[in-house]
Parts: sequence; structure tokens; C-alpha cells
Amino acid sequence: MKLTTLLVCDAGLDKRQTIEELIHSQPTLALIGTVAGGMAREQIGSLHPKLVWIELSPAPVRGLSLLAELREAFPQLYFFVSYEVPDPELIRTAYRLGASDFLDAERWRTDLPAAVQSIMLKHQSESVSAAQGKVVAVFSPTGGIGATTICTNLAGYLSKHGETAIIDLDLQFGMISHYLNLEPSFSLSTIDFSHTNFDATYLRNLMTRYDDKLSILAAPPELEDIGDIYAAQVQEILNTAKQEFRYIVVDLPKNLLDERAIATLDLADHVLVLTEYNWAAILNARKCLDTFKAHYAQEKLLLCINRSEWLPHDVLSECRANLNYPVFAEIPNDAKTAKWVNNQGQIAPGHTALGKSLDQIGRRFTGQEKLLLTTGEQDKTGGFRLPAIFSKKK
Repeated sequence: MKLTTLLVCDAGLDKRQTIEELIHSQPTLALIGTVAGGMAREQIGSLHPKLVWIELSPAPVRGLSLLAELREAFPQLYFFVSYEVPDPELIRTAYRLGASDFLDAERWRTDLPAAVQSIMLKHQSESVSAAQGKVVAVFSPTGGIGATTICTNLAGYLSKHGETAIIDLDLQFGMISHYLNLEPSFSLSTIDFSHTNFDATYLRNLMTRYDDKLSILAAPPELEDIGDIYAAQVQEILNTAKQEFRYIVVDLPKNLLDERAIATLDLADHVLVLTEYNWAAILNARKCLDTFKAHYAQEKLLLCINRSEWLPHDVLSECRANLNYPVFAEIPNDAKTAKWVNNQGQIAPGHTALGKSLDQIGRRFTGQEKLLLTTGEQDKTGGFRLPAIFSKKK
């Protein structure tokens, strides 16, 4: 299967021919035409490409405006953006407008294969009919927020509604097995991807059981054991797990540029973005959400506030306004329970504040309760403002 590709280029002949040669060099891309920006919309309507490559030269601002226009008119298409140099502001704007990747002249020959692979993974996942299992990816753009604690305990409560698996994709510093007091015999690093029959039986043999309803696929125990694990292989793991488990919870690394994390985000049914009501965490969450919103629907991208504490109403309103995204859930600050469950390798008891909250979130994922979103007051200017509690002078 090839992705039919339309090149939109107002630059000179040399630049146009260079990009055309790049497209021809990729076996999974098929160039169906090259057009000027003014003809792009008409040609997309008649040629029906799956991928549109927009070269920003010679007028970057005009090129980005065209990207915004085409993305709105054809939301089902994928877009590559290229420019002579990796200008940070252009890169940020392109991603916010929905570009799948930004390629610059210095590195596009080396970066293009990975960019194409990412598009292919997403296209294949969207083309395949939905499998039985539901994937919930847990991501925190700020360290120390409690993502691993949420992963283990959310999976524990989901397992009450169907067999559940946790996949620890934090390959360098994954702690899922430690938090559940397990000593896995196998991990992601021991998977033989040349295995001729990578099926559910093979996957289960590599997993460690916590109980009859919960299993984990652990991160490598040592840094040198990470090995070669690629996005396509993560996709194979997830697709196999979806056929075997009712729920799959994935603990993601902090690095959003990790191709394995991107493959998981694309395949996930829901992405749970964790943050706290503190200035640094809010700033990182806002940056993360602004990027995600260009690629994922609100029904998929869910904002969760961990360790929520009492705050004055005006401070809470400013925090939510700065996040500029509806809140899916708030998990109370139950440090005593969190510390106990992690040290003991247990799931939070149902009578604790942490247990009650995660039980409710689990029920919402299983469909027993609606996926309600709390829309907070939003900053009409769209800019980031420091909440009053953090800006008071001493």
C-alpha cells in the first residue's frame, strides 16, 4: 500500500525537483502531482491524495496560512511541511496547525523515512477496524506527577471489568513492575521480533501476571538492555494485545519525540494527560495540549489533574483558564495511600480517596459512567497567565 502524495511548491525548479526526488525515494509514497499553492485546494479535490507536502519557500507565512486553510478543508489528510532551515517558530506554528512533520533541507534525507513510517502507522491503524481491546495511554509532560502510580492503579480498577494489561514503554526508567512488587522473567527487551509467529500466546508468555485479571509487559531491567525496539514493533505489540485483553494501559516516556510514544498515541483510544495545579506543571501541560489538539479529538485527549487539593475559587479558575482545556477528572491528593500502595505493591483500596477516584475513572472508560468533561473558565486571549497564587509578591 502506498500513500498518494501531492506536492505544493511555489519555489524554484531546483527545489521542486529535489523534493520530487525525495518523494520518489520512498517506496511507500507515490507522487501524483506538483502544484502551485493557488491550485492546491482544487487539485486535492480532483486527485484525492492521502498526503500533502507543502514547501514553505519562498513565503513561509503564506505557506502556513495555506496549511491552516487546507487542514480545515481536508481534516482527513496528512500534511508534511518543509523549509530550508529548521526555524523554531515555524516548526511550532506548523505543528499547531496540524502538520504531521516538519522537514528541513539539512536533515530531510535522514528524517524523511521515520516521518513516512509514522504516517504509515497512523494510516494503517485508522484503516483497520476497531479491535475489541481499548488502549489508554497515560502521559505526563512533567516528571514526578505520579503517572506510574495512576497507571498501575487505573489498570487495577479496569481489571475488575475485564482482563487488563499494562505495557511499560518507559524503556529507560520504567517502574511498573517495582510498583506492583513483581520480578519479571521477561521484558520488552527480550522480545524476538524475528519470531515467525508473534501471536497472543507468544505475547502472554512474555508477560508477568499480577493476578488472574491483570498482567504486565515490563520495561527492560537495565539501560543496556533496551535494544532495538521500533515504532512498528510497538504497533504490533499493541494490536496483538488489543485482540487478547479488554483494556491496555500504557505508561509512556516523557519524550514526545520518541517514535514509539507517537505510535502509541496514534493507536490509543484515549490519551490521559496528567498534570497538577502548580505553575510549572500547568505550563508544560498547556504546551503539550496545544500540540496534541492539532492531531487528536477532544474525545480522545483527556486532561486529568492529579493530587488535587483545596484552592480558593479564583485561583482554581485561573489555573483552569491557563490550561485552556476541559478537565476530565481530578484525583485528590492522597499521598499516604499512594506511598503505601507503591511500597506494598498493592492496588489502592476502594475505601480510600485514591481508590474511589480511580474506580470512578475506570467506570467512565468502561462506559458505565459518561465521559464528562468539566469546562473551566478559559483565557479568551489564548495566552498563558500566571495564577495569582504563584504571582504574589513576598
